[in-house]
Amino acid sequence: MQNKYIRNIIISIISTLTLQFNPAAAFTVYSIKDSFMGPGIFYGPGRLADSLLFDVVIRNVAFTSAGTFVTPFFNNGAAEPNVRGEIATTDNPDGYFSDGTTPINENADVGPFELSGSPFLVGIGGGGAHQGEQISVLLDNHLMIMTMDIVFDMGIGPAGVISAPFYGTTGEATLPPSIQTKLGYPGGIDRAGSLKAGDKIRGRLGDFDGNGMLDGAIVVTGNLPLNSIFMPGAPYALIRYFETDMPYNGALIGKLPGTAANRHQQSSTATHAFPEAETAMVSTTNPGINK
Repeated sequence: MQNKYIRNIIISIISTLTLQFNPAAAFTVYSIKDSFMGPGIFYGPGRLADSLLFDVVIRNVAFTSAGTFVTPFFNNGAAEPNVRGEIATTDNPDGYFSDGTTPINENADVGPFELSGSPFLVGIGGGGAHQGEQISVLLDNHLMIMTMDIVFDMGIGPAGVISAPFYGTTGEATLPPSIQTKLGYPGGIDRAGSLKAGDKIRGRLGDFDGNGMLDGAIVVTGNLPLNSIFMPGAPYALIRYFETDMPYNGALIGKLPGTAANRHQQSSTATHAFPEAETAMVSTTNPGINK
């Protein structure tokens, strides 16, 4: 028994160290209409219908330690490169959201996003708890979390710049009720598009397109802040599909790409289990948002 315990510890240490890949080499994350399964789906917030998620290409992502990789903050003001979403929503891109004070992390080239007919600029905002960085951590051999300060900008100045914490996972996330309901106030909208409070969605991590590079799906649930002029307190959710140019070894990052039985076991508790199932569901109800 003791030998088995020691062997498991050694295997765990070797796996963790191997996850460093090449700490000096940066890689790129792609989540666009032409990539594997497209960019993903945005639910809500509140009663708003499900939407096709905006494109994003995240550059210069690098491991800072075993199992931790970071998109560093980069902003050079009005000089190129400017993110595509900013170019699409203003005639004078300056590297800032429309409040004029919150800088955009330009390593995350976020495309334009239209939500319920209104254009939004979305990006990683500087100056918050993460200081403009996007931080991802591999918690074990098949679970990754991703955190950042995300900003939704309606393009009307400070009142329309909505900052919210972003906590994504390749595991499972549950849609919360509205903040109003949590506080016991009436009038809360306890749904996000086709999802209702309590529904669970699940991501994944592996090499699902079989090209030898890491890919997967991040799931996120959260609430817009009560001081938002847009759907205050309402929950939202998203499934973000992604590809990378980082070499992948399935033995190191779990067995999720394995047998159908394994996939069923992993997803049995989720209301909407895997991205393929989610895409099929959406194509039935709203064919216009497929890739």
